[in-house]
Amino acid sequence: MVRVTGVQIPPPQLEQFSFRRVSCEHTFVSRLAELPPIDEPDLHWLAGLLEGEGSFLAGPPSAPRSPAVQVSMTDRDIIARAGVLLGVAVTVSLSRRDGWNDAYGVRVRGARAVLWMERLRPFMGTRRRQQIDRAVASYGPDPRRLLDDERAAEALARLARGESVREVAERFGTSIWCIYDLRLGRTYSHLPRAV
Repeated sequence: MVRVTGVQIPPPQLEQFSFRRVSCEHTFVSRLAELPPIDEPDLHWLAGLLEGEGSFLAGPPSAPRSPAVQVSMTDRDIIARAGVLLGVAVTVSLSRRDGWNDAYGVRVRGARAVLWMERLRPFMGTRRRQQIDRAVASYGPDPRRLLDDERAAEALARLARGESVREVAERFGTSIWCIYDLRLGRTYSHLPRAV
């Protein structure tokens, strides 16, 4: 438990998240299959906080497919609660001048940010919905990815028919490690595998 100005807030529980790898060539991106359940009052509180103080950002030029949801303020207890609900750690920016307060913030990036944006969008006003739409539009498939669901399913079928990992890798223009990860279910785990 974390004690923040008299309020006890439990730390986020990572067991409630289900991660799966969906990329290849060892540029793995952990994606959440879904967000953890959240009580309706907490969801409304979070939506109100983000409507008033939050930002819904498209990915920067250095990571264009990495949108973010973030909020920062000097109220530590508010940000701590938001961090628990979003499942992220609180960052602290120390004040640079005497008399100024420290700032606290939380940020969710990538696939999890997109899931939060989609969940929160119905509660937002017009301006925030436009920000969410712009941020979600920046999140797309990685053009460097060599396998999509269809090609991954075909690679699995070739492995099931007895082709070697090296043959399948050469056929699809990937590394053997990409095909090993596919065969072991580390990537594209949602696709059925031969027993």
